[in-house]
Amino acid sequence: MRAMGKIGGGTAISCALALAACSTHSSNTVEPTDARPLEMLRVELDQILADPAFHNAHWGVMIQSVETGQVFYRRNERKLFMPASNMKLVTGAVALSRLGAQHRFNTRIAACGVIAEDGVLQGDLMIIGGGDPSISARFNGGDELRVLRSWVDSLLGRGIQRITGNVVGDDDLFDDVHIGPGWAWDYLDAAYAAEIGALLFNESAVRFTVRPGDSVGSAASVRAQPETDYLDVHYAVTSTEDSTGASIRSSRRPFSNEAEVSGVIWIGADSVVQYIAPHDPTMYFVTVLRETLESRGIVVDGQPLDRDNMDQECTERTTLFVHESATLAEILKPFLKESQNQIGEMLLRYLGAVDADQGSINAGRRAVSSTLTAWGIPDDSYVYYDGSGLSRYNYLAPEAVVRLLRVMARHPESDVFYDALPVAGVDGTLERRMKGTRAENNARAKTGFISNARALSGYVRTADGGMLAFSVIANNFDTPVRPVEYVQDLIVERLANLSLR
Repeated sequence: MRAMGKIGGGTAISCALALAACSTHSSNTVEPTDARPLEMLRVELDQILADPAFHNAHWGVMIQSVETGQVFYRRNERKLFMPASNMKLVTGAVALSRLGAQHRFNTRIAACGVIAEDGVLQGDLMIIGGGDPSISARFNGGDELRVLRSWVDSLLGRGIQRITGNVVGDDDLFDDVHIGPGWAWDYLDAAYAAEIGALLFNESAVRFTVRPGDSVGSAASVRAQPETDYLDVHYAVTSTEDSTGASIRSSRRPFSNEAEVSGVIWIGADSVVQYIAPHDPTMYFVTVLRETLESRGIVVDGQPLDRDNMDQECTERTTLFVHESATLAEILKPFLKESQNQIGEMLLRYLGAVDADQGSINAGRRAVSSTLTAWGIPDDSYVYYDGSGLSRYNYLAPEAVVRLLRVMARHPESDVFYDALPVAGVDGTLERRMKGTRAENNARAKTGFISNARALSGYVRTADGGMLAFSVIANNFDTPVRPVEYVQDLIVERLANLSLR
């Protein structure tokens, strides 16, 4: 049993919640022989959610048997809640259903011109984006340049030593709306809100590793990955002996690529990692590709360029090779386990491109809505605006979430969806939660967090072997986040300990 006491920022969970926790975890609790387990469960959950610590919070809960459809508990289950990254459950489920687990995204590398016998491409090298979200360090052993270097090796293998034209990015599979509806301007330089395009390199982010200098007051060293001139970065980080005052900030001016990494780092620290999302994903992609070409010996006379800015359209493209992405099954794991936002935004636009030949948010939303309707999910039980859940325009009813989870439990590729979810106490965003309880290595659920909204939805197996689908969402609370997470975990742990026999 976990100790109660103070949680997060000094907020205390009251006696009623503590008593509920005791009844959930204690192996010595003696339950009345004439009490029905479900009645006791409902009483306990009512007590937990009515705790005075959450007097201004809005809770939505739905718990239902996957096998029988029996409802174990419900509270505001048809009301709409801001789901944060629980919206990824919708995007992931629809993408898996429509595309299939083995689907791969193709990026085409083409020559716009003649390759002469002396190894000169007399024209442009064009990269035609296919909406691949996996050209990144995350999918390539931590090496963000591995894919681009393999492309250069393929060009060298074809004898190409020089390109007289430009390195051109064709991102026209998607439209030019690079951010989601309802995204705030003041976090667009952050990696979690990086811009989206049909050509996406390294999740549209640059990683900065900051290490302290040799002495107090000296300048820190900063390494960028990739090492690119695309961002114009000013470094102003010094070393300090005061560990409590250490703070590093990274920022980029809106809609430009002027950036800064500044602050102080403790002299005893190993390193601190920061990220900045560049402006214009297509230009970031082709700039780094051009830099990689030149670093490996291929001379490029021209510049990185977006196809939309070409003076003359290339009418004859010769495909040199096609790069295939990881499978969708592989892509879904960091999407759901790590809650990677850009994957969701790419999937949404790609669904629109496949369904309506329009790689736009609106076309993707129509594809999602038609699938949810086919699954029997009412259109008044959700408001779907983006693929990641970052938008505050999104809303979901807990009942709709649970219905989707039950649909996916019966889906032919249910194992892929289930395996992509974070595992309590084991990995992803649940790695440190519910450890030492019956829910550990049992519950699989998607987390969600934006300001004043916290969600947890997924599956858990009860003590007698039944599989439950659940959704627990809190909105409008003013407590620290940790007490809300504690309650969500407590509910899942109670379900893991439940026996109806």
